[in-house]
Amino acid sequence: MHGAAGPDGCRLMDASAGRPRRSVRLAAFLFGLSGVGNGITTPLILWSYERNGYLPEAPFDLGFRLMAGPFEELGSDLFVTLGWTLFTVSVLDVIAAVLLWRGARGGAALGVVTSPVVFALGIGFAVPFLLVTAVIRVVLIAAGWSSLTWSSAKTTTSREKS
Repeated sequence: MHGAAGPDGCRLMDASAGRPRRSVRLAAFLFGLSGVGNGITTPLILWSYERNGYLPEAPFDLGFRLMAGPFEELGSDLFVTLGWTLFTVSVLDVIAAVLLWRGARGGAALGVVTSPVVFALGIGFAVPFLLVTAVIRVVLIAAGWSSLTWSSAKTTTSREKS
């Protein structure tokens, strides 16, 4: 049994329910990785773009400019707005990662909502990592959905103990 319904109708995870499945933990890791990575780098890239008027080159002489995709053709203002959208979605992905790690379906719901946005932004900014992770993390959430609860509280009531 996953647990009894709490006073607000949310299901509580009891001690026998355990942690979320490994697929959910891996999804949480991917949400966190892409969220933190883009949350740190996107503002730096946008700052460089606004300051210099062009996108910075990738480090280590890899031969491409960061975030240089189809969105670059839309003009500076829209490009920067879409860049800040990527930053905002990255912050939401970190929140989804924390909630998923705790086994909360709310994190999964948030992640399922942000993933198509991340996928679209990955196309527009030509970031293949976002394309791959956006799909994989939704598949991982689907695989572990039954191990998630609507509440991240892992408490057991006194009635369930006896």
